[in-house]
Amino acid sequence: MNIAELIALATVRSGKSRGELAAELGYKNQSKLSKLSAGENKPTATEIIYLAEKAKLPPVMTLAEIEAEMNPEFKNLWEKIKATASSVREL
Repeated sequence: MNIAELIALATVRSGKSRGELAAELGYKNQSKLSKLSAGENKPTATEIIYLAEKAKLPPVMTLAEIEAEMNPEFKNLWEKIKATASSVREL
């Protein structure tokens, strides 16, 4: 999964528009989400976890998956985190 897919899933599963999600994240409008989707900006861990929760996905697993995709040089690290997270109940 990439950040664009996560944003799309968060809008569908939460029943909220991009504008509503953007407002909840404290953005003035949805342009920041559009830039994240387009790969113009890199999402923060907080943004990924927030969107994962809106998409009804496990936050830590989603964070690890997206970080591994965005930072292939650290993929092994994020794979270890995913493995650990899958054995621990997420909050």
